[in-house]
Amino acid sequence: MNLFSMRKRSAALALAVLLFALCALPVRGAEPGYVNFQNKVNTYTKGMFSDVSQEWFAVSVSAVYEIGLMQGSPDGCFHPNDGVTLAESAALAARLHQLYYSGSADFAQRDPWYQVYIDYCVENGILTDGFEIADAKAKRSEFAVLLAHALPENTLPPINEIGDGQLPDVAATDVSAPEVYRLYRAGVLTGNDQFGTFAPDSEIKRSEVAAVVSRMAFRSLRKTVDLIPKPPYPDLQEGERKGDEFFSDSAMLGHSLVDGMMLCSGLPMDFYGVTSGTVGTNRLKELLQKQYGKIYIEFGINDFGLSLNKFIDSYRNLLGRIREAMPEADIYVMAITPVTKARSAEGVFTMKKICEWNDALYALAEEQQCWYLDCCTPLCDGEGYLPGKYGGWDKSPHLSESGYLAWGEVIRTYYAQ
Repeated sequence: MNLFSMRKRSAALALAVLLFALCALPVRGAEPGYVNFQNKVNTYTKGMFSDVSQEWFAVSVSAVYEIGLMQGSPDGCFHPNDGVTLAESAALAARLHQLYYSGSADFAQRDPWYQVYIDYCVENGILTDGFEIADAKAKRSEFAVLLAHALPENTLPPINEIGDGQLPDVAATDVSAPEVYRLYRAGVLTGNDQFGTFAPDSEIKRSEVAAVVSRMAFRSLRKTVDLIPKPPYPDLQEGERKGDEFFSDSAMLGHSLVDGMMLCSGLPMDFYGVTSGTVGTNRLKELLQKQYGKIYIEFGINDFGLSLNKFIDSYRNLLGRIREAMPEADIYVMAITPVTKARSAEGVFTMKKICEWNDALYALAEEQQCWYLDCCTPLCDGEGYLPGKYGGWDKSPHLSESGYLAWGEVIRTYYAQ
């Protein structure tokens, strides 16, 4: 299958030559090999690009600039966060291949400027066949496929043990999987986190392009990685009941039900509740003044006056702020608790709406790599409502003392393991 056959755009590429050096390299008649990447055609000096300093990609930018494969722009910047097009990606793959095999990257330009590179890639097996292309931005998976075929397979010996299917977002059956896994094993790709997350459908940035190309050309820049299995967000499995010591580093944030949990659940954690609080008006600032290992969040029942999209957007922002302040914490997005059949029948806090919003909370937890703690289903009776014995005396969505105790037991038995 041709990964690129469906990618088309109509606009011309006015800045393509500006972003990539398409000049000829002088060495001719060389034997194939890595030695051909030692021929410098430019001299990189620290600070020559105003937006490249001590960042993780600085060494890679220097390497690809000196061998003439990438350049900056006339404004004195490298633009590391800009994307690259499929045409520019094909040009890089073609020039990397020719430089390795012949010691030069000499291409005669014609109209359109990129056609010579497309033809070269097809002729040399980098692409299976031609494709229409203009300014479509290259995805990370597409760039990986191109670059993996730009050098012989024996130039990419594995230095990392990564099994098929181990990457959390690249299945072994994906069309780009053979090339992506080859580059991971060779230390050319490392992923975005300790799990090796690749984000195959994201647009690749120039900083990432520089890293991939430099590691293809210079084996000393390749990286060894020791990936760990990604937690199975967002689902939790029932485990042995946890005692009080488990919650010594825990906090709960939310509306007035959190106050009920503080008074009745018996959980020894810090509680940040606010009467009539919503996801947009809470005690987050106070919580962020401390560091916690586990944070439980309960919002939703007071937010029913908002649209679901607005609620989820606000919740997403809240999660981002917590994650930024406490990146190692386990964050539990708790389901909206159920209401009694009589309360649901009144038409405001209906179980139908609670279930719809809980589905959205589950999707949000999955998206944000948090845990989803279903404290709704275990509190429901056979009809799918909160039993009367768990209902609050005031017929509100509050719980009785026994309801809060039952909720606490759910928290004690469902946790990240």
